[in-house]
Parts: sequence; C-alpha cells; structure tokens
Amino acid sequence: MSQSSETQSRVHDLLAASLGGLAALALISSPWNVDTTGPDPFYKGPLIFPLLVLSLMILASLPGAWRLIRPPEGAAWRFDGQGFPLKTLVVLGLLLAALLGLKIFGLEASGLGFLMISLRYLGHRGLVRTVLVPLILVGLVVLVFKHFLGVFFPTPLVVEWFSE
Repeated sequence: MSQSSETQSRVHDLLAASLGGLAALALISSPWNVDTTGPDPFYKGPLIFPLLVLSLMILASLPGAWRLIRPPEGAAWRFDGQGFPLKTLVVLGLLLAALLGLKIFGLEASGLGFLMISLRYLGHRGLVRTVLVPLILVGLVVLVFKHFLGVFFPTPLVVEWFSE
C-alpha cells in the first residue's frame, strides 16, 4: 500500500537513493572484484550473482531517487512512527542470521526459515502467506541457481556433522 503524500518521509527516499548509489558503485567495480578466470561460461560464473543482485538493488532504488529529486507535496525530512526503524533492523538481523545459517543449515533451510520468520514478524498471517509463498520462492531459487545455473553451494555443516 502506498503512503499518502502528507505522511511520506524524505529520509526513506534518501536512504533508498544512497543504497542504489552504493549498489551502482559496486556494480561498476564488480568485474575487478570478482575472479572470472575459471572455465565456467558467463552465466555459470561467479560474477552472475552480484550482477543480478546489484542490478535489482539499483532498480528498487529508482522510485526513491525520483521522489528525492521531485518530492511530493507535504513530504518532510523526518522519521515515521516512533522515529526508530525497529522492524527494518529486526529483518536485517534475520537476514544476517540467514547468511550464517546458509553455511550451517544450507540454502534451503536457511532461506525457508528467513522467509517464514520474517513474514510472520511483519504481520502476515495464514498458511498461504507464511508457508506456501516461502516454499515456492525457495524452490524457485534452488531450481534456478543450483540446477539451471549450476551455482555451487558448499555442503551444510549439519550434513557433515551427521554424516561422520
């Protein structure tokens, strides 16, 4: 749901534009930061994931950058609500935990846990939103990256612990 113009904060737009600018810098420098000398074709190489993610970050920041340049009537430089982005920071913490969980539990369990817990925390209820949507999304990520693109993911530590 979009915010009405009298409740929009330009702080959010500045943050979005800043993240988009940083993503653009990282995208420009990515060919020098990623080793692409391997035998894999481009679409299976290590540069494909940063290119996809950084491009999506830039696209997602464009509306905020546009609103920063041409602010709507009534937009002000303030934080919304209580002035502290608690939900955003909690989801960021969950994302960092999911990255750690990627090494320990693997892509499937880590991604599924992150999506289910985040959606539940953000107020989404119901079996379809909290279970079915994460299952479909994780299934698509696994299908695309592991099977179609052949991106290597290390064996989770849990599997190594119990296979010895």
